[in-house]
Amino acid sequence: MIHHYTEQQGFIRVMMIPALLTFVCTLAGCGSSEPEKVIGTVTISVTHDGKPVTEGTVNMIEIGSSKSATGTLNETGNLTLENVEIGKYTVSILPPPLPPADPDKPPVPIKNYPNIPDKYRSETTSPLSAEVKEGVNEFQFELK
Repeated sequence: MIHHYTEQQGFIRVMMIPALLTFVCTLAGCGSSEPEKVIGTVTISVTHDGKPVTEGTVNMIEIGSSKSATGTLNETGNLTLENVEIGKYTVSILPPPLPPADPDKPPVPIKNYPNIPDKYRSETTSPLSAEVKEGVNEFQFELK
């Protein structure tokens, strides 16, 4: 059986190729109008009375936006966050979360963290801030 294409079918096929390429480029990000995000690496050191705060979570929330970065302090009171968008951030420090309750074990006693005073535990009360710039950023926070 021989198929004959009409001019209209040929026109439709020719027009489909650019439309398909445009669709694929849009999905792949070709010619995206969004600017590339500028990022930095952030290293944070937290101390209280000159001693490292070795347990806790550091939250960074960009002022006036919902962008954030979070990390856990290590045994030396430090953490490093990669790919943080540049901007001005409010910094808060929270005690570690409680482990989930295990019905087969006795309850875990609630630990007090006096080395993380209450005012540092919320982005609305914390006086800590950090301005992240492109490249490497280092911040040292002494909790009082």
